Amino acid sequence: MDRQQQRIAEDLSSLITGDVRCDPVALSIYASDASLYQVPPLCITYPRERDDIIAIARYANEMNVPLIPRGAGTGLVGDAIGSGIVVDCSRYLTGFELMDDNLVRVQPGVVHAQLNRFLKPLGLYFPPDPSNTEVTTIGSMLAIDAAGSRAIRVGSTRDHVNQLEVVLSDGTCFEAGNESLSILNQPHTTSSTSTPLLGEVPAEARAEQVKRTILSKLSQLLTENRHLIQEKQNSGIPNCSGYFLKGIKTRNHLNLARLLVGSEGTLGFFSSAVLHVSPLPAHRGVALLLFGDLASAIRAVQTITYLQPSACDLLDRRLLSLAREADPRFTSLISTAAEAALLVEQVGFSDSQVQSRLHNVVLAVKNVNSRVVVAMETHQADEVDFLWSLPQKVVPSLSRLPGEARPQPFVEDIAVPPDCLYEFSQKAQKVFQRHQVTATLYAHAASGQIHLRPFLPALTQQNAPILESIARDLYQTVFAVNGTISGEHGDGLARTAFIRSQYGDLYRVFRQIKDTFDPHNLLNPGKIINDDPHVTIRNLRPVPETFPELIDLQLDWSPQELQIEASRCNGCGSCRRQDPGSRMCPVFRIEPLEEASPRAKANLFRGLLSGEIQPNQLTSTETKRVADTCFNCKQCQLDCPSTVNIPQMAIEAKAAYVSTNGLDRTDWILSRAHSFGALGSTLSMAANWAINNSTARWVMEKMMGIHRDRKLPLFSRRSFLRSVPKRFTKRPRPGGDPDLVIFFVDYFANYHDPELAHALLAILQHNQISVYVPLDQLASGMAMVSAGDLIAARSLARENIQILNEFAKEGHQIICSEPAAAICLKQEYPMLVRNEESTAIASQVTEAGDFLLQLHKSGRLRTDFGPLDFELDYHTPCHTRALSSRSPLMDLLALIPELRVNTIEKGCSGMAGTYGLARDTFETSKQIGRELIDHMKITRVRAGATECSSCKMQMEQETRIPTIHPIKLLALSYGLMPEIEWKLQPQKKKLVVS
Repeated sequence: MDRQQQRIAEDLSSLITGDVRCDPVALSIYASDASLYQVPPLCITYPRERDDIIAIARYANEMNVPLIPRGAGTGLVGDAIGSGIVVDCSRYLTGFELMDDNLVRVQPGVVHAQLNRFLKPLGLYFPPDPSNTEVTTIGSMLAIDAAGSRAIRVGSTRDHVNQLEVVLSDGTCFEAGNESLSILNQPHTTSSTSTPLLGEVPAEARAEQVKRTILSKLSQLLTENRHLIQEKQNSGIPNCSGYFLKGIKTRNHLNLARLLVGSEGTLGFFSSAVLHVSPLPAHRGVALLLFGDLASAIRAVQTITYLQPSACDLLDRRLLSLAREADPRFTSLISTAAEAALLVEQVGFSDSQVQSRLHNVVLAVKNVNSRVVVAMETHQADEVDFLWSLPQKVVPSLSRLPGEARPQPFVEDIAVPPDCLYEFSQKAQKVFQRHQVTATLYAHAASGQIHLRPFLPALTQQNAPILESIARDLYQTVFAVNGTISGEHGDGLARTAFIRSQYGDLYRVFRQIKDTFDPHNLLNPGKIINDDPHVTIRNLRPVPETFPELIDLQLDWSPQELQIEASRCNGCGSCRRQDPGSRMCPVFRIEPLEEASPRAKANLFRGLLSGEIQPNQLTSTETKRVADTCFNCKQCQLDCPSTVNIPQMAIEAKAAYVSTNGLDRTDWILSRAHSFGALGSTLSMAANWAINNSTARWVMEKMMGIHRDRKLPLFSRRSFLRSVPKRFTKRPRPGGDPDLVIFFVDYFANYHDPELAHALLAILQHNQISVYVPLDQLASGMAMVSAGDLIAARSLARENIQILNEFAKEGHQIICSEPAAAICLKQEYPMLVRNEESTAIASQVTEAGDFLLQLHKSGRLRTDFGPLDFELDYHTPCHTRALSSRSPLMDLLALIPELRVNTIEKGCSGMAGTYGLARDTFETSKQIGRELIDHMKITRVRAGATECSSCKMQMEQETRIPTIHPIKLLALSYGLMPEIEWKLQPQKKKLVVS
């Protein structure tokens, strides 16, 4: 932090009630968005209220420092980054309230989908539908005039704005709506009856005076240039390039709100907005139409447009291919021969009306193209949502495609008149051929919005000019058909240089408008108004060729490999999802801070490896704070469109801190719980008494950091490895039974639930599967890995690798009853110890449920299950999701007669191994798992079920209802019961191992 930043931090901290960050780690995290650009800010502020924004603006004005408004930071054009004070509204400014007359007042940080979830029970919604609705903030939608697939029917954001509360660069704040120009002829009044002294004009009176001045200048400007505006902004297509001036001024009114929407924070800062909300469509239906070539699909759009669809989206071959890979349901729907698809939606007042309108669409298309295939046609709500998941999930996953060339978002927001769509597509294809690149296409075809992403290698200063060349040539074809370079994503750094080419003399008017609102060019400077003709290729994300020598990586990847992995994060912000039931980053869901988002870890390492951050920052407390927001649940990597390995980046960051500063006492104790298991089991009576004694629990909290209110599992009197029958521990001869499996027990089943391990042995025996249990095996070490203690974890991993290596090389499967152990052996061991042995073991590790399910699919699993006449609620653990696309044990439970199993869709349990035990994170853990905990408190079923020992603890935290491992249920149904009193049955049964 330099002196200027330190001064800004100190000054602003005393001026606002919100937060201020100027440390290098925070600056690196905020240096980029979802665009190609990277610009480190001077400072980040998190205002809590409107007065904070006013104070920040006044301070920035006094210090002549730029202000950069930011929502979720998911813009594709670099509109939310800059070298100044970044104002992040997404942390605290998230309030909204319903008003009369279908109006709602919102703060800028409100997420679009959250607003619509609030409105839905009232039969209302805010209609504009950006594709990233679960992440996009209302402030961002206002800034770029967001639209979406349904713009053809509902318009864009500015069509739904009633009023804006605007803060100017000097801190002046006023309401902006459709203003009557008659006030310009009225004398100025103040709220004070006495004449104020010089410099004592009340804020409200001054704001009124400033507003009148702005209206006067704008009125004159718009009147003088009305013919130029009509000439340059006469198209009816979505257009958010430059400032929107068409229809702003009528004879008696000037709609200041419509002008400000889409101005990208360059004219004023929106501290709140009053929006029009609309009744939800009564009924919807969607048809998915497949075409043998792209040209045929584009030609069909004109036919469909005449039938007034509510949406008509076009997808090319690449997107359809990704869809087939993403979801098996799309695999069966979308033929590999399909080169393009149209997703057409119709709405109506009844199902029959929707069906009739969809039928007319299909009929009209088939009349002009008899070879079109109707892959699916539906008016069922869940099926409609499923079809719309096609573009919503697949388009962001383009960066997952293999190869060095990546889809680069710099000409991805063109809009042309719909009847020129075919002509433009042909010309655009010739431009790409001339530059020897290919591009993927996704379009809101009915409204003429086209999202093109050319595939180019990593951009450097040497090859960057190709961006300008492609954009320049492509935009000439846009202008030739009276289109716009930006339909709904704004101008930012990517397109500002071409605004003058699109508008000619009207650009001069844009500049005058900017000067009217922001004379000192402090509000998001360089966007929309910029004299640099090469701004498009300035400030590109750096691609380092050399790496800082002082960065000592703890996991087994080179700096170059880590850089490649980090750069695969395109900043799309999908990891900022907060929707109920979502597994994407459980910590971010309850603490929506940018530093808690998975992409923050990728940004951190890009900054470190590019030299933007000094290497010593890797061991700083700020880096640890970022890393500690990850507890290695693997859900971000699973659900990330680019499958970026964020969890191991977080582990790397934790390891750097631990190697320099060591573990704190709680982390050290909890990460080594497996070391104390033998003692706890040996002294089980005393240990279990302490677990249930309030005084002892108080001492444990003080001494060990284990929260006194966490319900802990009791120790077994004998561990599994001390009680396993000898026939399972006799070392098999090499080259013996090829079907032999190796049982890796891990900590919980060994010391707390040996009955689970015995049940699995019984099931395997029942199915004639030979089993070997190595008595010298150790715990997996996942707790050490997650804590960042990689030196200890690596030592433990090497011992287990030595024990398991011989069996893995002979092709024997290694079965784990604990999903976390399977994850550790499959994913963490190869990064802890990179050699042939760890790779061989990883390839042979299987979670027990998956092993049994594969046995069933091959017809080798006995299905002589006895009936279990009761009802269960099943929870899928995060690590099970990370291991498999399905829940294997859930599928197996369906084989048990009379057993009724409900799936609990409540997201992550929040337990995360030792995370939920620790005093400092106990409450956060419960907050993450609150929906699951509450469900278990009110459910009427006999028991819960899950295969994860951590999830089991959370599910039992505030209820007496037991949670059972599904392996035990299978054993019970087989008639092979553990040697304990089964809580689901009135009598005791014994485990039968023949």
